Amino acid sequence: MQKQHLPAASLGVMGVLLALNAYAAPFGNTGVDGSIGALLAVIGAGTAALGAGLLVLGKLPHRLVWIAILVMVAVLTSLAAYFLMQFVLAGVMAAAALALILASLLDFRRGAI
Repeated sequence: MQKQHLPAASLGVMGVLLALNAYAAPFGNTGVDGSIGALLAVIGAGTAALGAGLLVLGKLPHRLVWIAILVMVAVLTSLAAYFLMQFVLAGVMAAAALALILASLLDFRRGAI
């Protein structure tokens, strides 16, 4: 178990919940409910959460490559959320990208990568 990736996984799950809130709009106040952009934000946040969860479990080979891909996914999802004016989601996904980078730096420092 790679515990250093837990913050990124939990931020990814928070991102999924926020993106689902923007897409489904249970309160009807997001302005982007049902749009393709909001659906893409749900898919991006879900991908980041699932990938970080697999990193926690240690199930991915070539972790550095996967971390780079997941950082790119989180940054692009953050950018999409910014354009959708979902600023909390944008911040959460940017924090997930930062958590992935910091976790990889911890791995590199310990010689685990």
